[in-house]
Amino acid sequence: MQRESPFFSITIPAYNRAFILEETIQSVQAQSFTDWEVIVVDDGSTDNTASLLEKMAVSDTRIRYVYQNNAERSVARNNGADHSKGKYLLFLDSDDAFQPDHLQLLYNLLEGQGFPVCMVFSNVTYLTDKGYEVPEIPTMEKGQEFKYMLLQPITPSRVCVHREVFSTFRFDPQITIVEDMVLWVCIASKFPVFQLDKPTAVYRIHGDNSVDLSRNSYLKRYHGLLRLFNHADYTEVNAKIPHTIRKHLLAECAFNMARHHEFVKEYGSMNRMLWRSFLHKPDYRNKERLYMFLSHLPLLGDWLRNRRSK
Repeated sequence: MQRESPFFSITIPAYNRAFILEETIQSVQAQSFTDWEVIVVDDGSTDNTASLLEKMAVSDTRIRYVYQNNAERSVARNNGADHSKGKYLLFLDSDDAFQPDHLQLLYNLLEGQGFPVCMVFSNVTYLTDKGYEVPEIPTMEKGQEFKYMLLQPITPSRVCVHREVFSTFRFDPQITIVEDMVLWVCIASKFPVFQLDKPTAVYRIHGDNSVDLSRNSYLKRYHGLLRLFNHADYTEVNAKIPHTIRKHLLAECAFNMARHHEFVKEYGSMNRMLWRSFLHKPDYRNKERLYMFLSHLPLLGDWLRNRRSK
């Protein structure tokens, strides 16, 4: 019998993803653990998301639909959590999926820990146009949870948090691209974190989420990191971040912004980002930074490119 308050609440933010959304929800319906609810937050879609969800909700009352004017995914995830009733909250992206045993294995882990107020994250399988790939995910060492959240990318679809955790820390609407990492770091600063060492979440790799040098996506990441490192909202958390990690993350962002500017042939901006990367961390990827700089000097750049092409 279904509880009045389900054990798991799964929020799915959706914006014009009706073409894949049904398949995503079906991966939840296929779970061996059935005590769940799904809240789809329609972030102002202009496709047939509403009619699709209306149909699915009729056939499965565990599915609910919430509409909001377009406000981006952080607001949508927070909104879904506000409408949820479960003890533990999950955040499934509209183009990702769960393996059939995802919820059951999460439940088993939580039960073994005595159902703590905590965060749990699973390992992941990538779904590409060539099929499934299982990446090598480092095992999180006990006592290193905070550092792990800073250095290891963890997509929202892999994460489960206790409701009390989310009442303390939420997605920051002022941060995009890196809003998930910022939240995980905040959680790890105060609550226990556990790893489900099995690839039970499925992350789809496609044009919208893969690295595209024609877009300067690292600029938003850079600004999000600066907010984490400098804003008064994060004073307590920021005080725990090692200086070396802070400089590494900013240098990495600036270097990738330089790669974008190189791709779009904005060499002045490329050089400024290379210099910014150097100022953040002088010993970061020096060979690549020097090569990028020298490659676009007159004459010398032509000579280097000719050597590279041979």
